[in-house]
Amino acid sequence: MTGNEFVAVKRMKFQQLRAFLLLLLILSASAANASVMPGGNSGWLVVASRPDAGAAIQVARGFAGRFPQATVFQSNNGWFAVTLGWMTQPAGNTLKSRLIGTGAIPGDSYFHNGQRFQFVVWSATGVTGGPSPSLFAATRLSGGSPPATPSPSLSGQAYVTGLDPRGDNFLSLRTGPGTRYQEIARLRENTPLTILGRSGSWLNVALQNGRSGWAYSKYIATAPNYPSASTPQTPSVAAPASPAPVRAISPPRQGMVGDLSNSGDTYLSLRSGAGTGSPEIARLLEGTRVEMLAQQGAWFEIELRNGMRGWAYGRHIDAAKHQSATAEVPTIGPDTSPSPDAGNEATASAPATSPKLPDLSTLPEGKRVALILGNSAYVHAPPLPNPKNDATGLTVSLERLGFTVILGLDQSKPAMESTIRSFVRTIRDADVALFFYAGHAMQMGGKNFLIPIDAKLEDSTAVDFETIELGTILDYMNAPGRLSIALLDACRDNPLSRRFSRTLATSRSSFIKRGLAAPEAGGGNILIGFATAPGDVALDGDGRNSPFTTALLKHIETPGLEIELMMKRVKADVYASTNGSQSPWHNSALRREFYFLK
Repeated sequence: MTGNEFVAVKRMKFQQLRAFLLLLLILSASAANASVMPGGNSGWLVVASRPDAGAAIQVARGFAGRFPQATVFQSNNGWFAVTLGWMTQPAGNTLKSRLIGTGAIPGDSYFHNGQRFQFVVWSATGVTGGPSPSLFAATRLSGGSPPATPSPSLSGQAYVTGLDPRGDNFLSLRTGPGTRYQEIARLRENTPLTILGRSGSWLNVALQNGRSGWAYSKYIATAPNYPSASTPQTPSVAAPASPAPVRAISPPRQGMVGDLSNSGDTYLSLRSGAGTGSPEIARLLEGTRVEMLAQQGAWFEIELRNGMRGWAYGRHIDAAKHQSATAEVPTIGPDTSPSPDAGNEATASAPATSPKLPDLSTLPEGKRVALILGNSAYVHAPPLPNPKNDATGLTVSLERLGFTVILGLDQSKPAMESTIRSFVRTIRDADVALFFYAGHAMQMGGKNFLIPIDAKLEDSTAVDFETIELGTILDYMNAPGRLSIALLDACRDNPLSRRFSRTLATSRSSFIKRGLAAPEAGGGNILIGFATAPGDVALDGDGRNSPFTTALLKHIETPGLEIELMMKRVKADVYASTNGSQSPWHNSALRREFYFLK
């Protein structure tokens, strides 16, 4: 081999090696950015998205009974998408519209081409991993109709039974397992059903017309006790009935919220009208004292000790045998009198270090009113364990301290607004007004906004129409001669506000900051306290209560402790319990001393 030939061979081998390395680099980049795309004019039918895999898989399992192609993808933004399979267009959009119309999937479901999807973490088909022929074959949706519901076995066939003809005489079909979910149909006695799944005391059922939803299991019976073919069958969806006449109860009768163990929830809904179709305005815990004013069918119009009025289902209200008309028991929560029931939630919420309080007549004079809001069960974000516990625990303490308490738990935007309006009406002649909020909140443009449990925060109008501005509440609290206190345990890391910031244009999203903004106390006689410093994020805590509320419950009933000194002790306890990662903040414009208990 000549010298020139040797050089030529060396050059050729070098070029081959370079081409091979370049091919490896291209393949590596492709693998790193792999997308699970069906290709062509096709897309995945996305019905939900969750920030962690466990939550997404739980949602997917709920759909898998009817949609065997249900699949969970890891997205490149860190979230997990729940899909029902993939399909070509326009047949896919026809199918989607049909499923939304029957209530089988959420109204905001959409098709996605799969460019964001990296790999499958779970699938009802059993196929996981990246894009592959077996995955696409197993998850394809065929035809323009919903997947056929298999012929139910005897154990899956059921019917509605046990309704109270003196009450609503229908069973609500809802979009989710609980009374906070939207009602989509009303089922009459003997309506045939197919059981698709269960969540606690709620059943996922399908009607004969294909519509599916959730209903309370107490009023559903399964075969073989199904009525015979000769039994008259009433329509699945109840027609509007003439309302029962309203009968006044004169004189008004005293009562309380009774045993709720068979109600499907831990609270009794207080509504604006007599029926489950009326908006929910408050949630009453067992032992709440009420005054019955009128009756319409099985519903009672009641008034609470704080002046709030509404309608509640009479089955869960017990008439009090011996209730003094002059007794002062201000509450929208459990009765604070001693009870042998050591397992009562409100009793368990009381701080272990609470002193034995004197009679209420020894407390400082003047009307004390508190608004307590706790939002835990967020619909479009992971639930928060502690706000509901924080709110109920503080309610117990404040009632012992002579406050009339208006309590709102897990409230939607309309329910929060109604509860706040009741507070505003009640504090007109109050000497002391206190507001406590636990749950998600956000700041934008230097203003703070409280987030109800049904907020989505998907577009630029969300702040105006889905949240409640803190400043509005503070403005109503400020009044000449009144001492006001606002305490917010609402600085938790908030996935809703992070998502909201990503959806906005830069000009507006730049005003969204971490935590809450420091509000001005202004000219009012007011103290404002946060669970952590403005702009920082607080901890929800590993125990029953957050670090901030734990410290607050520890010190709020200490005799002779002035409120600003109390806030310093709360700050010291939180700083110590969080190893210095969280330090509460307060801004005071109080012009006189205040003691919760002298």
